[in-house]
Amino acid sequence: MKKFLAILLVLMSVGALAFAGGSKASGKITLKVGDNYPDRNSGAGAVIERLNAEFKASHPNVEIVTESYQDQPWQEKVKIYATANQLPDVMKYWAFPNMMNPLIEAGLLETLNKADFANFGYLPGALEGNEFNGVLYGFPTSADLWVLFVNKSLFEKAGVALPASWEDIVESVPKFRAIGITPVATDGLESWPLCELYDNLLQRINGDFGRVDAALKRRAKYTDPDFVQAAAYMQNLIKAGVFNANLTTSDYGDARNQFGQERAAMYMMGSWEMGLAVDPNFSENFHNSLDVIKIPVIRGGKGGVDDLLAWYGGNYIFTKSKNKDLAYEYVKLLGEKLGKYAWEDQAFFPAQKVDPRPQDTLVSKKLLQIAAEAKTTSGTPGLDRSDAVFKEDHQELIRQLCALVITPEEFCRQLDASAERASKQ
Repeated sequence: MKKFLAILLVLMSVGALAFAGGSKASGKITLKVGDNYPDRNSGAGAVIERLNAEFKASHPNVEIVTESYQDQPWQEKVKIYATANQLPDVMKYWAFPNMMNPLIEAGLLETLNKADFANFGYLPGALEGNEFNGVLYGFPTSADLWVLFVNKSLFEKAGVALPASWEDIVESVPKFRAIGITPVATDGLESWPLCELYDNLLQRINGDFGRVDAALKRRAKYTDPDFVQAAAYMQNLIKAGVFNANLTTSDYGDARNQFGQERAAMYMMGSWEMGLAVDPNFSENFHNSLDVIKIPVIRGGKGGVDDLLAWYGGNYIFTKSKNKDLAYEYVKLLGEKLGKYAWEDQAFFPAQKVDPRPQDTLVSKKLLQIAAEAKTTSGTPGLDRSDAVFKEDHQELIRQLCALVITPEEFCRQLDASAERASKQ
C-alpha cells in the first residue's frame, strides 16, 4: 500500500507539473506597447499592426495591447508612467538626451546588444544616436528630413511657381489668399515645428548649423545678431500671412488635414509624412498633386538649399518589464523589418538603407533624392540638445514670438538666459 501511495504521489506530482506547464504555455501573455501612431489603419500605425500580426502568428499565446497618442500627449503619458514605474514593455520614444537620460538614470530601460542590429542595414550614425555612455538603448525608425510638401494643383490654380526662396513664398501670399488657400500649414500648437523652422531660418541666414550648438555650449549667445535676425525674419513671415491663421492653436492633426483636404498649398513637416501620398483619407486628386521640395533659401543669406535640417528620430526602446525576453524578441523583429515594411507601404522615410522601386511614389523618390543631395545636415534639433527645462522654455517662447506677443530681441534674451541656466546644471 505504501509503495502504491508513493507511486500515486509521484504520478500526481508529474501531472501537476505537466498541467502547470500546459497552463503557462496556453495562457495569454500580455505585451504592452506604446507609441505615437494613433491611426492604425494607414501610415506608420498600419506598419506596426502588420508587424504585430506577424509576431502574434509566431507567438500565439501573446496578446499585444497598444496605447497610442500624438507626439505631445504621448510624451506627457510617458512622464506619468515613468513616475509610477508603469512604463509599457516596449515603446516608441525620442533618443534626445533631455528625454532619454532621465529614463536611463532612473534605471527604467533595458539595453540592446548592438551586434543583434548591426546587419539590419541602418544608415551610418543611426544606431549611434541611441548610444548613451557607449551603451545602446534603442534603434531609430526614421531618418527625419525637414521639408515642404506641396500641392502642385493649388499652385497652378493660384498662378504661382514653386518657391526657391522664402521671399517667393511671401510674394505668393496674396494670390493664394485670393482663392481662399493658406500658403503654408504646420503644427504650431505643440510648437516644436516652429523651433525646427527657427533653426532652419537661422542656418539660411548664417550658413552654419553649428551655431545652435555653439550657443548651447556658450561659445555663442542667442542674443548675437544672427539669432535675433532669424527671430525677426520668422515673425515677419507670420505678419505677411504665410502660415495658417490659427497657427499657435492648430495641432498636428488639424494642420495635416488642412493640407490633405486641399485648403493649404504647402505643409511644413518632416519626411515621415511621405505616407500622405497613399493616405486613403485624402482624395485621388490630392495624391496626384502631391510633391515635396527642399526648404527654400533666404535671398542674400549664406545657407544653401542643400543644407538639410535632418536627424534620426522616433526610436524604439524597451523597459525593465517582467516580459524581458519576449519584449526583446519583439524589439528585434521591429529592428529588422520596420524600415523594409515602412518603405513598402510608403509610410515614412526609414533609417535603414532602401532602394527606390518603379512603383514608389514621386514623393518617396524625391525624398531619397533630397537626402542624397544634402551637402550638410544639422543633426539633433536645437530644442532637444539641452535639458527638459530649456526645451519647455524654447517651445513657450517660440509660441509667444509667433503669436506676436514678444519682440525678437526679448525672445532671444530669454532663450539665452535659459541656455545659460542649463549650462550650469
